[in-house]
Amino acid sequence: MKLHTEKIEIKNIGKVRFLYYPHKSYLTSIKILTHVGSEAENDTNQGMAHILEHMFFKGSKSRPGGTSISRAANDIGAKMNAYTTYDHTAYYITVLNDEFSNGFDILADMYLNPLFPAEEFAKEINPILSELREQNDNPESFLMEKAFAKYFGASYHPIIGTEQSIKSATVDGMHVFKDNFYGGENCLISIVGGVSKDEALNAVEKFFSPLDNEGNSLKNKLTPKTPKSEGGNLELEKEGINEAYCHFLYPALSNDDPDRYKQDMMSYLLGGNDSSLLFERIREELGMSCYGIYSWTMRNKPYNTLGISCGIAPEEMDQLANEVNKQIKIICDAQLTEDRIKRTKASLISSIASRVETSAGLNSMIALSILRGEQENPIEKLLSQIEKTNGNDILEIAQRTFSGPGLKAVLVPVPG
Repeated sequence: MKLHTEKIEIKNIGKVRFLYYPHKSYLTSIKILTHVGSEAENDTNQGMAHILEHMFFKGSKSRPGGTSISRAANDIGAKMNAYTTYDHTAYYITVLNDEFSNGFDILADMYLNPLFPAEEFAKEINPILSELREQNDNPESFLMEKAFAKYFGASYHPIIGTEQSIKSATVDGMHVFKDNFYGGENCLISIVGGVSKDEALNAVEKFFSPLDNEGNSLKNKLTPKTPKSEGGNLELEKEGINEAYCHFLYPALSNDDPDRYKQDMMSYLLGGNDSSLLFERIREELGMSCYGIYSWTMRNKPYNTLGISCGIAPEEMDQLANEVNKQIKIICDAQLTEDRIKRTKASLISSIASRVETSAGLNSMIALSILRGEQENPIEKLLSQIEKTNGNDILEIAQRTFSGPGLKAVLVPVPG
């Protein structure tokens, strides 16, 4: 199957990059991505990238007040949000094409002219602490953070920070972080949807003047972190749960490694859907008491990992670990059948097609790769690599992946 793709248009406005991709839709997706996240933090400001993400929504010069920005978006029927990762932060809004100029005005004004009022900062700390508590209450995310801390070592800390770092954050510290890393060549504005290229470009040039966007270079201000993957076992207990949880972590290739596509396909074949090796063996053949088991890859520099995750009855945890190791051995010892590889490719292409049906999904597949330096159309490149990957590729990348240090992290209920 061939998916139709359009030409990506990229233009520099000062040092800020502008990306345009046409898509026949009633909606246009606008994203402003900044190539900085929690990786840029140090021991004294953990969680600041995430706090800053929250505070951009708390009023701008044109829309002062903690509710003005969200109300402006809702007034035009727009969907607006943001997220923070280890290596980038994204702010985005999806609007009807007829409301594009208003939607871009809201997002650009929020990004360029935030007020960061001290009283809003003080109030917003409480929802962030609530978010932290929710993460700690969730067994899977609680175990994931503990597993990452052990696997990546002292250089790692959670994106959200800690209770102490959140409570000790200051408005001044937030301004310093923003001034150091936001804007300039760290910024990409990505517009995907039914709006015309001329209208999109005019909107960007109106707000992002070349004269105002000449500085920030991430390369000059970021001290690289060098996580050291540490294998072994991590066994924890938690009160108030009945299910046991596990994460198996292995090294993943970086987001600029040409073999990353092969690793993603290998991971999908191992545990990406209900026809994967792990699901068919553990759920269908053995009938073990887990609802689902899945594999995944995370590539957010410098924390690259491939994981296998599952919730299961505590008494079946040892059997689960043995079966996971058996399936890994199968994929490392012999080529898989052409039928299984063909089935995996069909499922992957269908998943990609589903994502590119919407402007927002299409934008999510394009923008981040371009922010990170990709020169080709990311969708065309992905489809090409899926098509070319064969049994030998799967075998070699499996052996390469699972020869690295592995961590088994387990969370079980406190014995009653």
